[in-house]
Amino acid sequence: MNIIPLKGNIFAVLQLGERVTSGGIVLMDDNGKMEGIRPRWAKIWKVAEDVTDVRPGQWALCEHGRWTMRIRIKDENGNDFEFVKLDPNGILAVQDEEPVDQQIGDSFGTGPGVEHRPEDFGAR
Repeated sequence: MNIIPLKGNIFAVLQLGERVTSGGIVLMDDNGKMEGIRPRWAKIWKVAEDVTDVRPGQWALCEHGRWTMRIRIKDENGNDFEFVKLDPNGILAVQDEEPVDQQIGDSFGTGPGVEHRPEDFGAR
């Protein structure tokens, strides 16, 4: 299936599941848990013609939740393939190399007396 992104769209493969730090520590999948509220890396798959900030093959660090639910299609070989649409305004950084260390930031609590500001999570 050939997919062509429309104006302003960025399609990427989101990094989910277990992660391994540069020191070899295996971090369990935290998707759907409080610890999973964090920026995530995604490999850019396709971009619309008018998108100039990123290009296919690059890695983008995205604010938490600034992507769609996963979309599943069949690729050219008939295999299942999943991708997401990224919000261009939620991209924090871009790099050409695959990220070495997947851990970004610290965990936090939500109990009594704990205060968080939008700026703590990348809001501008």
